[in-house]
Amino acid sequence: MLPFFMILLAFGLDRLSKWWAAAYLVEQGPTEIHPFLTLYPVYNRGIAFGVAQGIGLIVGWLSVGVVFALLIYLARLPRSMSLMRMGLALLIGGALGNLVDRITAGQVLDFIATPLRPGVFNFADVMIYAGIFLAVAGAIFQRADRTVAVETAEAEELPPIS
Repeated sequence: MLPFFMILLAFGLDRLSKWWAAAYLVEQGPTEIHPFLTLYPVYNRGIAFGVAQGIGLIVGWLSVGVVFALLIYLARLPRSMSLMRMGLALLIGGALGNLVDRITAGQVLDFIATPLRPGVFNFADVMIYAGIFLAVAGAIFQRADRTVAVETAEAEELPPIS
């Protein structure tokens, strides 16, 4: 149940941050929080970091399919794969946040900029990348747990050697 709460939390925080950015930053203009963090609104009709402008509708429909597939995969993933489950939950929550923008506005509101990386991004993008990192880490590090569980289950099913 925790992964589904994490989906809602990531989605809710993204929606709240975009609501704030649209209300505050549009009127205020660029706001430098720190030399490494500037906030200003940019509308993205493409994919991550403003690449491929104008294909937002295609990305939106692909996102629907990917989110649906990830939800099914998440529901079937063993509880022992907790790191991967959390990663998928963050990825799904972030994807849903950007998907709502694509459906309702035809574009995604990005507002976080840093000289440490190119482009402007939003909280959903952070959740997507954090989710990918956790899911891959879970697939790598929790794989041993899954192998041990399979070997144990196979060993319990074999009749005793006499």
